[in-house]
This record gives sequence, structure tokens and C-alpha cells, in this order.
Amino acid sequence: MILQHRKTALLIGLAGLLASCGRQEEAANGQQPVRIVETAEARPANFRETIFATGKLSLEEEARLSFKTGGIIRQIYASEGELVRKGQLLAELNLDEISAQSQQARLGQQQAEIGVQSAGLALKLAERDYQNALGLFRDSVATLEQLQNAEVQLDNARNQLAAAQKAVAMSSEQVQVADFNLKFSRITAPADGIILKKLAEANEMAGPGMPVFLFGSKEKAKVVRVNITDKDIIKIRLGDEAELRFDAYPGERFRGTVREIASLADPYTNTYEVEAEVGPTDKTLLSGFIASVEIITELKPNLMEIPINALLRAHELNGEVFLVEDGKAVKAPVTIYKILSDKLLIQHGLDSASLVITSGVGYLEDQQPVMISQR
Repeated sequence: MILQHRKTALLIGLAGLLASCGRQEEAANGQQPVRIVETAEARPANFRETIFATGKLSLEEEARLSFKTGGIIRQIYASEGELVRKGQLLAELNLDEISAQSQQARLGQQQAEIGVQSAGLALKLAERDYQNALGLFRDSVATLEQLQNAEVQLDNARNQLAAAQKAVAMSSEQVQVADFNLKFSRITAPADGIILKKLAEANEMAGPGMPVFLFGSKEKAKVVRVNITDKDIIKIRLGDEAELRFDAYPGERFRGTVREIASLADPYTNTYEVEAEVGPTDKTLLSGFIASVEIITELKPNLMEIPINALLRAHELNGEVFLVEDGKAVKAPVTIYKILSDKLLIQHGLDSASLVITSGVGYLEDQQPVMISQR
């Protein structure tokens, strides 16, 4: 048994010596030793960039409802969270002062109309006096001065009538303004929707345009608005798919679609707002829910996928790999699109026929003979 072990050791040592002599002979002849390597095929990658963001759920159409005129709020008819119908009365001001203004405008209109009637009668009288003066002047009974005075009175009567007619037009506009103010001294629901927030109470003083309700239209979709950096905004397109998750429904995913992309950055955050519409669901989703959003961008074409251990070296997005060509390791430059956990996405430098070396790349030299391992 001992003799057998010694023979085996002697044979192994002899084989090593012969291999060493072979390598020395190859080196002396300027030949590189053959390396045994493992390889992998470059494969087309079906890759879609996923962009993560967080936003708040809201209705697509939210409006701050207010009175056009200022005054004391007489009554609030709706409360927060209440569903309302289009045209439903939500609040109104104390109308005493506004109604008085409307009545005053109507009285002014009536007075202006009376003024037109009086001016018309005065014009008829001035025309009659002018015709009489003209006849008497032709009969040499009236003087030229009397005729000219009658003509001046006629012109004055015409001007008075024109002024009275303009006064009627102005008073009519004042009536329209007063009626408009009276109409918008009430707040009605612009569409079927929900009162998201009540911002005032009865007997409070409301200024013109001061919000009284935050209203959300039920006729519009639910959306989540998120802020995206300039690096990611260029990857997003209208119609991209989105997946949304809400803390209120842990473990559940909701489908969505990108429907709006801002073309101007927010001046304070330097980010771009993207609006994702939430797809139809039977779940109760309330405005203000915080949502985690994953935007799945369009398929990136012409990418090749290789194992990450095939990379020889890299600087930024430029790298090098070894390819097997005609039994040799050939160094090839590649452009890296993205580094994932265990693989590389290559944008330029490889095709579907490329065979990359994945083991021992650090010990290879360009054009060195290789043998592919059969493991």
C-alpha cells in the first residue's frame, strides 16, 4: 500500500514537471498558455425602467368655492364629507344689503327711462318751435336771430335725448351687475361631488373670492400627483403604466396610468409634477391618502444582458469584456446602460451572437487562446 502511494505521488510530480516544461517551452516560443474559461451568451433584455415616487391622492378637479361679493355669511348648508348634487345650494350671504343695491339699480333704470321720455317730449316741442320759427322767418315775420335760437334749442333737445338714452344703457348694465352679484352671493355645487373641506362658518365675514369650501368633483377621476427629478422625467411618457399602493390597503396593488406630465419645473423644488390616474376599483379611496407609486416606463430597445462577473473593468458607463472568437479571448469595449444586482445591461458593443467570458477574466490577456469549460 505504501509503495502504491509513492508511485502515485511520483507520477503526479512527473506530470507537473512535464506541464511546467511545456509552459516554459511555450513562453520561450512566444506563445501564451491556453486558459480554461467559462462563458455565457449575451441575450436580448426585455427591460423597463421603474421609477419610484410618493404622492397624495386627490380628485382630478378640486375647486375652492367662494362668494363673488363680500358680506356676512347667512347660512352654511353643507358639511365636510357630504356628497352634493350639481346646482345644490351650499351657502349664502345675508342678502339685505345686496338686495338693496339691486333694487337701487332698478330704480335708477326706471328713472333713466323716465328721463328718456321727458327728453323725447322736449325734442318734439323743440322741433315744433323750430318749424314755426322757420315759417315766420320765411314770411319775414321772425328775425334770423329768432330762427337761430330755435335751431339751438332743437340741437340741445336732441343732445338731451341722446344723453338720456345713454343713461338708460348705463343703468341697465348696473342692474345686470347687481343681479350678477346677487346671484353669486350664493354658492351652488358646480357638479356632482363631495365637500372636501369647509373653510368658513355662518355669521363670519367673507371677503370677495375668499374660499368657503374645497370641492371635489365626482365626475372626474382620482389621481395621485408625484414629483419627479429631471433625471427621471425624460424616461416617462403619457400612457405609461403605474402601480399604486396605499397604506390603508397593505399588500394590495392598484392599477394606474400616467395622464399628465409637467413641462416646467417647480421653482422651489426643481422637480416635475406627474399625474397618475387611478384605475377603476371597488375600494374606498379618500382624498389625502398617501400613495407609493411605481411608474413602469416603455420597453427599452436594443439592450443585451450578460452576467456581472463578465465585466473586466469600467469607467462610468464605458467598460470592457472578453469575448470568445476563434478560440481566443478578444477584449471588446461596451457601453453600459445599467448595472443590476447580478447582471449588466449593455447598450452598445454586443449582439445576440456574442459569447462573453465569465470566469478568470482578470488573468486573461487580449488574443490569449482559451478553452471553454464543459461544466
